[in-house]
Amino acid sequence: MPVTGNNPSKISVQLGLNGFTYQTNDCARSEWLSAEFVFSSDVFQRSYNETAISAFIPRYTLVPAAWFDETRAQEYLDAAFSPVEGSELRWNALPAELGAVEIWSPVKTRLTHILSGMLAVGEEAILPEFHYLLTEGYHVSSYNKIIASYAEGRLYLVIFQGKNLMLCNSFEAPDFTTAQYYIFMALKNLQLNPEASTIYFRTPLTAEEELSLYHYFQDVKKL
Repeated sequence: MPVTGNNPSKISVQLGLNGFTYQTNDCARSEWLSAEFVFSSDVFQRSYNETAISAFIPRYTLVPAAWFDETRAQEYLDAAFSPVEGSELRWNALPAELGAVEIWSPVKTRLTHILSGMLAVGEEAILPEFHYLLTEGYHVSSYNKIIASYAEGRLYLVIFQGKNLMLCNSFEAPDFTTAQYYIFMALKNLQLNPEASTIYFRTPLTAEEELSLYHYFQDVKKL
């Protein structure tokens, strides 16, 4: 998908293990692209005023900011996931309105190294996809905020009711039908009616996936 304009001010990239998708302020979210596209397009050769790169990281947890102790960061993550020997650990304070610190174990690939270099940001600037689901989702206008991404066989799902975070989790889903099952299961547990709700996706949807969601939701929007 071509980029128009001489100097787009913002680029957003979502990185998977073997591919990625991007958008700029002049270009809508691209379809999923293979790693080779990095070298055949000039979109990553330009300068941007703002760069946001996310990676799909399942090993991710939240701790209330008032309780967070950086000396216990590994303990917090290990309480949510089985320990992985030799894995790195990072944490970051979310905006004050969310009142939490995010902790994760980064996933490094050749693609993350190449793209962070081409966009002139360090690999430490690559944040988990959940970071953007939370920070962007918090500000959508709906009262029931259902925000999701689906990539490489895993659903990433965040749900707010008003300003209250009700769910932040990922689910193994080898196909989109299974991803929808987890969405509806979460809504049922929270007693939310999809027919009266809008669902927001950060990752690109195929026409078939979008149509399937429209069968159940009042509206489907892209972040």
